Amino acid sequence: MEKFQISRSRQSEEEPRGLRRVFPGLFLKERDIWNGAGILLLFFLLYAALVLCIGKPFHPGGNAWAVMIIWLLASAASWAVERVGLPGPLGMIVVGIAIGNINNGHLVKGLPPSWSKELRAIALAIIFLRSGLELDLRIFKRVGWVASRLLLVPGVIEAFFDGGLIIKIFGMPATFAFAVGFILKAVGPALVIQCMFEVQQRRLGTAKSIPATVVAAASFDDMIAITGYTIFIDIAVTPPGNQVWSIMHGPLSVVFGVLAGCLAAYLCAFTKLWNNKIKRTAVVLLAALFMKFIFDKYNFTSGGALGSLTLGLLVKELWARGQPGPFALKETNGEFIRSIEKHVRWLWRFIMMPILFGLIGNAMRFNTLQKNSIAKACGIIVAGLAVRMPCSFLVVYGGGFTWKERLFFAFAWTPKATVQAALALSPRDAVNAAYQANSVEGVRYGGYATDALTIAVFEILIAGTLGTLLIRFFAPRLLDKEPEESTESQGAPMVPGLTPPSPRPMVHDPLDRQENDVPALTAAELARQQATMRHQEHEFAMTNEAMLAEFMARVSQVADVMDQRQPGQPEAVAKLHEAVEDLRDKIAEHDYLEAEEVEGANDFLRATTQERETLRRRGPARRGPQAAPAEGTSAV
Repeated sequence: MEKFQISRSRQSEEEPRGLRRVFPGLFLKERDIWNGAGILLLFFLLYAALVLCIGKPFHPGGNAWAVMIIWLLASAASWAVERVGLPGPLGMIVVGIAIGNINNGHLVKGLPPSWSKELRAIALAIIFLRSGLELDLRIFKRVGWVASRLLLVPGVIEAFFDGGLIIKIFGMPATFAFAVGFILKAVGPALVIQCMFEVQQRRLGTAKSIPATVVAAASFDDMIAITGYTIFIDIAVTPPGNQVWSIMHGPLSVVFGVLAGCLAAYLCAFTKLWNNKIKRTAVVLLAALFMKFIFDKYNFTSGGALGSLTLGLLVKELWARGQPGPFALKETNGEFIRSIEKHVRWLWRFIMMPILFGLIGNAMRFNTLQKNSIAKACGIIVAGLAVRMPCSFLVVYGGGFTWKERLFFAFAWTPKATVQAALALSPRDAVNAAYQANSVEGVRYGGYATDALTIAVFEILIAGTLGTLLIRFFAPRLLDKEPEESTESQGAPMVPGLTPPSPRPMVHDPLDRQENDVPALTAAELARQQATMRHQEHEFAMTNEAMLAEFMARVSQVADVMDQRQPGQPEAVAKLHEAVEDLRDKIAEHDYLEAEEVEGANDFLRATTQERETLRRRGPARRGPQAAPAEGTSAV
């Protein structure tokens, strides 16, 4: 029977009114206050321990202090904006902008540029590793034709369209502008996965696997974006030297990254070495970070990111198949990957995501922007979305979707955040590596890099927020809700630890909530579920009572037969009749049998049925004169 977790305090509350009904997240419950107070106390204890242990770096103005402040304030801002239904990255990046522009960033003045670069590299590796781990190739094969068109056509068209506008408006060289265009084209997998999981939980569009199709396309979309960016930025920012090598540098980064990812995946598949989940998580993370840092050292920018994606994609397949045989544990199976996904998801959501978005916001200083650059950036973003959304609507034509469902695809392919945050400062890094800061080319391309950062930041603010709100508002209006009975027969939404038997593609919970974290029930839902429970209890009682009644009738018949067949053993017959009367009393009192008693009753019923058949085959002719059935008793 279905279990529902409903707190008594929630049942006793009145229906929310006014602002509580519109913005329920603005009003904290007592549980939230105690939970937040506990987290703050733990944080201050940790900070005090680090200050006493390490010292100067954690003092105000130190480098570790700067990272800690960015992480703390960005995490708090994310929690606050999510309470009112807005995406968390919006709060993170706004706080980062405030930190960098209030008092000219004095609060984080100790942050070294090298730390910012390496932290962004770590975040980029984790983003692509997570994309590889969460992408199910079987799902992609099932929805692959629609997902392939969705990830290739709208984004690539938008990249070149935005690039053309950037050439015209900002005067950038074509290759540099197209590199920025590929930064802008990528959807944000963190936002998309979260929104699609919410849609799936409400059973909207699940009959046609719409949430799973969007997630499958989003997982591969990052690869297209970083590949296009790498090819164009390596051609655009060319240091003095071999021009042919500069042109080939981008494609070689892709090839080397994929090859390195395959080698790392086979190393991680040696599960006889990594024989517990802590070792497996550590080797996968360290392999991804090693590839990212080694490729960055030799200026193969995208090699480490693509290597991380290939690692995540291949290692899950190797673990599921128990390969390579001589080096893999016999119990290797799909359960291995779930623990890794959980750890990587937690590391990204609660550690690296606030740091990354806070760093990007902190890097944008308003006193360095050109006149009207923000207005120009917003114009490019809006124009790009105006092209992207109709393309998304058109490319899913022919997939068996209605016009409303195709319109939802156009909205669902709008949120952007993570890739823009990870790559927003990459053009500046490439310019600093190729040219002297005071050279003519260094100054000119440095200005282009600042414009690219501005466009990327406002892309996050506009597209990330707009796309999330569009999905949440239009999902119930454009998608058909699948009946609950159909959902149960086809497989429930996939949550960690529960794998439905159905082949229907499902979206994993990005926040890794456990199955007992039941969302709050409305009054109508509560009443409906309580009525369902009462109906199920009544049916159970009636079925149980009917079974026991049949059982008792047969026992009575056997008792009568034994009384007739064995008149010389009155004690045994009396005990049997006493047991029968006791069971009848239990039935009358609705004191239903426990599972062990029911199983025993079934065994006894089978035995008595065999006895009846034996007596029937013998027939009345073989019985003595005392064996005739008594008046009013039917023969068995």
